[in-house]
Amino acid sequence: MEGGRMNSRDQQFISFDNYSDSSAGTSAQMNVDLGLPNQQLFGHLQSNATADGIMQDFNEISGQKDVPRSFWTVEYYQKFFNVDTNDVLERIKRSMIPHGVDNYLLTQIRQNPDLYGPFWICITLIFAIAISGNLANYFQSVNTNNYHWKYEFHIVSYAAVCIFLYAWLFPIILWIALKWSKSQQESLDVELIDPNTSVGLLELLCLYGYSLTIYIPVAFLWTIQIGLLQWSLVIVATILSGGVLLRSLLPLIPGKQKAVYTAVILGMHLLLAAGFMLYFFHVPSTSMHSDVTVSTTIKTLRNTKVMSSAGYKSTGLPIKSLKLTA
Repeated sequence: MEGGRMNSRDQQFISFDNYSDSSAGTSAQMNVDLGLPNQQLFGHLQSNATADGIMQDFNEISGQKDVPRSFWTVEYYQKFFNVDTNDVLERIKRSMIPHGVDNYLLTQIRQNPDLYGPFWICITLIFAIAISGNLANYFQSVNTNNYHWKYEFHIVSYAAVCIFLYAWLFPIILWIALKWSKSQQESLDVELIDPNTSVGLLELLCLYGYSLTIYIPVAFLWTIQIGLLQWSLVIVATILSGGVLLRSLLPLIPGKQKAVYTAVILGMHLLLAAGFMLYFFHVPSTSMHSDVTVSTTIKTLRNTKVMSSAGYKSTGLPIKSLKLTA
């Protein structure tokens, strides 16, 4: 710059105007000179206006997130599946074995309950029982000569009904019972063990869905045709998985009704495991095999007698009759 004149090269730099001290605390102005005929105003921001605008935009964004979604839209169900693989794996691992004084419901589920893991655990357990149940049926009939083995597809339907009734219907009934018990305690003005917490329906569905994880590996172990081993697996699976349920729900149950809820929760878990084993995997007794053999022999002899009688009538030759005694 020479003699107060600005050449084209100097016009490419940003120039700042001088302002008096009186206006320095309230506003600021910056001009950008890019060699254009007229300098363009980049910004004229006041501190109060800027803060108000930012807060207004933040409130608008927050309000958009809180807008309720319709029950018939896909966005309504996205919050029920908002989990990643690490969360699901950690919940699966901790649902099978109780960890000391750790409350599985409060530490693993309450922050973000989901239905993704419970849904796929139920589906996996259905097909695990169907496959292993047919394997057990094959192992039971492989040594018998008079029985033709075939795949039983109805096992899938039976297993699906049992699993979804237990994983989805029973938590709803339990949630209603817990709500009723809490209302009764509040009406009597009795202090709960933890009055600041209460279990929600989504939390119960998530808890019971993950509690079925242990039955997936146990279903394949049930194919081993040893009655003592099968009953041992029923007891071990019930204690481990049922222990997680009890440790999670007992702090939320009123003191006078703890024994009742403990018996119901653990009893239903034991009934489910025993039902799976007895219906799909149980080894038939020796007497049952002998009854089947005797009935098959008697039926064969009766068919032989009928054929012999028919041959005597057609040929007129005497045929030695068979005397059967049942």
